[in-house]
Amino acid sequence: MSALVDLANLDLASTPNHLPPPPPPPAAPPAAIPTAQRARTLDGIHTDVVVQLFHDRVLVLVTQLGRIGAMIQVTPPPSTLPSLPAPPASRPPSSSSSSSLASLPTPHPSTLLTPLFGAAPTPHISALHDLYALHVGALVFRRLGAGPDEGGAGGGALRPVVLGIGLRRVKTEGGDGDEEEDAGVSEAEKRTFELVLDMVGECLG
Repeated sequence: MSALVDLANLDLASTPNHLPPPPPPPAAPPAAIPTAQRARTLDGIHTDVVVQLFHDRVLVLVTQLGRIGAMIQVTPPPSTLPSLPAPPASRPPSSSSSSSLASLPTPHPSTLLTPLFGAAPTPHISALHDLYALHVGALVFRRLGAGPDEGGAGGGALRPVVLGIGLRRVKTEGGDGDEEEDAGVSEAEKRTFELVLDMVGECLG
């Protein structure tokens, strides 16, 4: 054993300038996921919107509860289908709610909604979830879906959108749950819907 140690020391002494190779550089940290968020008070309710652009999905979170009640995947229509005509140009922020809603992209009828988890507490909220999913998906597809040759920012095929949503239940004054279910979308819900879509659009840039 001592002979082996002596031999190793002799090798080191005969090559004093020979150093072991340096360790490989550490791997580069993963690129940060592009993220944008907005927070506002809409009709007295704190509302958060977060958009994250993953390689294969776009995640959009909309919550008035501080948590997510359901997640829905919005799958774009096949690229072989014709696109719908572009909406009219957006009006200034001072325009009426109906004008702003009319400027939103129209969801394609072949867009597919797939519940991932969670369930709305009432059919009314479930219908609102679907409404948000369709229009959030249409907005993302319009802003990010086109390739560079089409002037879009997405750089490739349309990515599915995953919407996580948690809406506060809006009760009509003096009404019970059944009346609310039969009343359709209230004016307050329309305003919130419009403003949330504005927040998503700001996050998309």
